[in-house]
Amino acid sequence: MATIEAGGGHGRRRVDQEIPLVPFVDLLLCCLMFLLVTAVWARLGSMHASTPGGSDAPSTSERRELIVTITNDEVRVASTLGDEASVRVSDTGLDVVGMSSALARHRIEDGGPVPVRLLPDDDVDAALLVSTMDALRGEGFVELGFPSAVGG
Repeated sequence: MATIEAGGGHGRRRVDQEIPLVPFVDLLLCCLMFLLVTAVWARLGSMHASTPGGSDAPSTSERRELIVTITNDEVRVASTLGDEASVRVSDTGLDVVGMSSALARHRIEDGGPVPVRLLPDDDVDAALLVSTMDALRGEGFVELGFPSAVGG
Protein backbone atom coordinates (compact mmCIF):
# COMPACT_ATOMS: atom_id res chain seq x y z
CA MET A 1 0.00 0.00 0.00
CA ALA A 2 1.12 3.51 -0.74
CA THR A 3 0.13 6.44 1.34
CA ILE A 4 -0.54 9.88 -0.03
CA GLU A 5 -0.09 12.45 2.65
CA ALA A 6 -1.99 15.62 1.94
CA GLY A 7 -1.08 17.40 5.06
CA GLY A 8 -3.30 18.32 7.85
CA GLY A 9 -2.53 19.42 11.31
CA HIS A 10 -3.11 22.65 13.20
CA GLY A 11 -6.44 21.32 14.32
CA ARG A 12 -7.56 20.07 10.91
CA ARG A 13 -8.71 16.63 10.11
CA ARG A 14 -6.15 14.38 8.34
CA VAL A 15 -7.02 13.59 4.72
CA ASP A 16 -4.34 10.98 4.05
CA GLN A 17 -5.33 8.17 1.70
CA GLU A 18 -3.94 4.70 1.24
CA ILE A 19 -3.92 3.44 -2.35
CA PRO A 20 -3.52 -0.29 -3.06
CA LEU A 21 -0.70 -0.54 -5.63
CA VAL A 22 -0.79 -4.32 -6.16
CA PRO A 23 -3.92 -4.26 -8.39
CA PHE A 24 -2.42 -1.45 -10.48
CA VAL A 25 0.81 -3.39 -10.98
CA ASP A 26 -1.19 -6.54 -11.84
CA LEU A 27 -3.20 -4.63 -14.43
CA LEU A 28 -0.05 -3.14 -15.93
CA LEU A 29 1.61 -6.56 -16.22
CA CYS A 30 -1.53 -8.09 -17.76
CA CYS A 31 -1.63 -5.33 -20.39
CA LEU A 32 2.07 -5.80 -21.11
CA MET A 33 1.69 -9.58 -21.55
CA PHE A 34 -1.33 -9.08 -23.80
CA LEU A 35 0.61 -6.71 -26.04
CA LEU A 36 3.60 -9.05 -26.22
CA VAL A 37 1.47 -12.07 -27.15
CA THR A 38 -0.56 -10.22 -29.78
CA ALA A 39 2.62 -8.80 -31.33
CA VAL A 40 3.93 -12.35 -31.78
CA TRP A 41 0.59 -13.50 -33.24
CA ALA A 42 0.57 -10.60 -35.69
CA ARG A 43 4.10 -11.48 -36.80
CA LEU A 44 3.30 -15.20 -37.22
CA GLY A 45 0.04 -14.55 -39.04
CA SER A 46 1.44 -12.08 -41.54
CA MET A 47 1.97 -12.94 -45.18
CA HIS A 48 4.38 -11.16 -47.46
CA ALA A 49 2.66 -9.71 -50.53
CA SER A 50 4.19 -7.21 -52.90
CA THR A 51 3.52 -5.25 -56.03
CA PRO A 52 5.93 -5.04 -58.95
CA GLY A 53 8.63 -2.43 -58.66
CA GLY A 54 7.48 -0.20 -61.51
CA SER A 55 10.36 -1.04 -63.80
CA ASP A 56 9.07 -1.52 -67.35
CA ALA A 57 12.22 -3.27 -68.53
CA PRO A 58 11.84 -7.03 -68.95
CA SER A 59 13.88 -9.16 -66.62
CA THR A 60 17.01 -10.73 -68.00
CA SER A 61 16.19 -14.16 -66.64
CA GLU A 62 12.70 -15.32 -67.58
CA ARG A 63 11.23 -17.17 -64.62
CA ARG A 64 8.13 -19.24 -64.71
CA GLU A 65 5.28 -17.52 -62.93
CA LEU A 66 1.79 -18.59 -61.89
CA ILE A 67 -1.10 -16.29 -62.66
CA VAL A 68 -4.12 -16.86 -60.42
CA THR A 69 -7.30 -15.18 -61.68
CA ILE A 70 -10.03 -15.06 -59.03
CA THR A 71 -13.72 -14.53 -59.79
CA ASN A 72 -16.76 -15.33 -57.67
CA ASP A 73 -17.44 -18.43 -59.82
CA GLU A 74 -13.98 -19.93 -60.28
CA VAL A 75 -10.28 -19.65 -59.55
CA ARG A 76 -8.14 -20.11 -62.64
CA VAL A 77 -4.51 -21.16 -62.18
CA ALA A 78 -2.34 -20.59 -65.25
CA SER A 79 1.38 -20.45 -65.82
CA THR A 80 3.35 -18.25 -68.15
CA LEU A 81 4.07 -21.39 -70.22
CA GLY A 82 0.41 -21.67 -71.21
CA ASP A 83 -0.99 -24.52 -69.12
CA GLU A 84 -4.16 -23.77 -67.19
CA ALA A 85 -6.42 -25.32 -64.54
CA SER A 86 -9.78 -24.15 -63.25
CA VAL A 87 -11.23 -24.69 -59.77
CA ARG A 88 -14.95 -24.09 -59.20
CA VAL A 89 -16.21 -21.99 -56.31
CA SER A 90 -19.40 -23.30 -54.73
CA ASP A 91 -21.79 -21.70 -52.25
CA THR A 92 -19.74 -23.16 -49.40
CA GLY A 93 -16.51 -21.64 -50.71
CA LEU A 94 -13.39 -22.66 -52.58
CA ASP A 95 -12.79 -26.32 -53.44
CA VAL A 96 -9.60 -26.60 -51.40
CA VAL A 97 -8.81 -30.15 -52.55
CA GLY A 98 -9.10 -29.18 -56.22
CA MET A 99 -7.05 -26.05 -55.64
CA SER A 100 -4.35 -28.03 -53.84
CA SER A 101 -4.12 -30.57 -56.66
CA ALA A 102 -3.87 -27.82 -59.30
CA LEU A 103 -1.15 -26.05 -57.32
CA ALA A 104 0.73 -29.26 -56.47
CA ARG A 105 0.99 -30.08 -60.17
CA HIS A 106 2.69 -26.75 -60.83
CA ARG A 107 4.99 -27.11 -57.87
CA ILE A 108 6.03 -30.63 -58.88
CA GLU A 109 6.68 -29.58 -62.47
CA ASP A 110 9.04 -26.83 -61.36
CA GLY A 111 10.65 -28.66 -58.48
CA GLY A 112 9.91 -25.82 -56.09
CA PRO A 113 7.76 -22.75 -55.43
CA VAL A 114 7.46 -20.12 -58.13
CA PRO A 115 6.25 -16.51 -57.95
CA VAL A 116 2.47 -16.07 -58.02
CA ARG A 117 0.60 -13.09 -59.44
CA LEU A 118 -2.93 -12.70 -58.04
CA LEU A 119 -5.55 -11.10 -60.31
CA PRO A 120 -8.83 -10.83 -58.35
CA ASP A 121 -11.93 -9.25 -59.90
CA ASP A 122 -13.16 -6.07 -58.28
CA ASP A 123 -16.26 -7.73 -56.81
CA VAL A 124 -14.52 -10.83 -55.39
CA ASP A 125 -15.51 -11.73 -51.85
CA ALA A 126 -12.68 -11.10 -49.39
CA ALA A 127 -13.13 -14.55 -47.81
CA LEU A 128 -12.54 -16.18 -51.20
CA LEU A 129 -9.38 -14.13 -51.73
CA VAL A 130 -8.07 -15.06 -48.29
CA SER A 131 -8.86 -18.78 -48.74
CA THR A 132 -7.08 -18.71 -52.12
CA MET A 133 -4.03 -17.10 -50.53
CA ASP A 134 -4.15 -19.68 -47.71
CA ALA A 135 -4.25 -22.52 -50.25
CA LEU A 136 -1.27 -21.01 -52.08
CA ARG A 137 0.65 -20.61 -48.85
CA GLY A 138 -0.23 -24.16 -47.78
CA GLU A 139 1.22 -25.56 -50.99
CA GLY A 140 4.50 -23.69 -50.49
CA PHE A 141 3.95 -20.70 -52.78
CA VAL A 142 5.17 -17.86 -50.59
CA GLU A 143 6.08 -15.22 -53.17
CA LEU A 144 2.63 -13.68 -53.74
CA GLY A 145 2.07 -10.37 -55.48
CA PHE A 146 -0.65 -8.15 -56.84
CA PRO A 147 0.13 -6.30 -60.10
CA SER A 148 0.03 -2.54 -59.89
CA ALA A 149 -2.74 -0.68 -61.69
CA VAL A 150 -0.25 1.40 -63.69
CA GLY A 151 2.32 -1.26 -64.59
CA GLY A 152 -0.17 -4.08 -65.29
